[in-house]
Amino acid sequence: MAVFDLATYLAESRRRVETFLDGVLPAESDRPTALHRAMRYSVLGGGKRLRPALCLASAATFGVDGQAPLFPAAALEMFHCYTLIHDDLPCMDDDDLRRGRPTCHVVFGEATAVLAGDALQALAFRLLARMPADDPALPARLVAELADAAGSRGVAGGQMEDLTVEPASVDVEAIEFIHQHKTADLFRAAARMGALTGGATPPDLEALTRYADALGLAFQAVDDLLDWRERSADGGVPRELSCVTVYGEEGTRQRVDDLTARAVAELDGVRGDAATLRALAEHMGWRTQ
Repeated sequence: MAVFDLATYLAESRRRVETFLDGVLPAESDRPTALHRAMRYSVLGGGKRLRPALCLASAATFGVDGQAPLFPAAALEMFHCYTLIHDDLPCMDDDDLRRGRPTCHVVFGEATAVLAGDALQALAFRLLARMPADDPALPARLVAELADAAGSRGVAGGQMEDLTVEPASVDVEAIEFIHQHKTADLFRAAARMGALTGGATPPDLEALTRYADALGLAFQAVDDLLDWRERSADGGVPRELSCVTVYGEEGTRQRVDDLTARAVAELDGVRGDAATLRALAEHMGWRTQ
């Protein structure tokens, strides 16, 4: 039996998604050119493409590959890039670098960055609404999944809590709310949108929802742990809104292990070949080892 090569899978899924994105994004030469340059700069400027990879793997679990899953995968990545553009703005996290390059607002100005994010979000929903599908109800179901992850009870709500919570009052409830909605909700959408494209049953979707929630929380906890270690090594001040602040370093490490194991266990309730989903969970959850 051939050994599954996750690195090869991630590289191939990234290539497929980026080729598709390049084809569906407006050309830089199309008016308004500054806006389209900003959109392409932000989307095609690198990144691991983990959410699209999760979406593609979820569809493939149910035997569906090829062109169809690329529509939700690309929509997820465009939506994710929109959130990054807005997160980086001076009124939000005020970051000057993203993926090793100057952030969108640094290169194109704040007004263009806001509009680039807005346009990417609209294009993500348009891509889902116009995707070809044998099931005429599928596009609407995918739109609803992404909308649920996007709004005030999803990513926008998580960002709002992140901006307004007092660092001194951060506790388990606050950090779990923020991380569930800022991070895990989009992982949930990726897994469910891929599964819907693959024709998953309601029990499959329920198991994958629990899988993706645990996976997203584990992913964010690992990011917090890696950030804490990097800042501590450089003599910097760790972020206050962090799992490490609430759970401590060892507690965060244990939380990652527990969440990753929970995600993997949920795959036992999914029909089909979930080997790729299992490998993704282990890769994302155990990056610090």
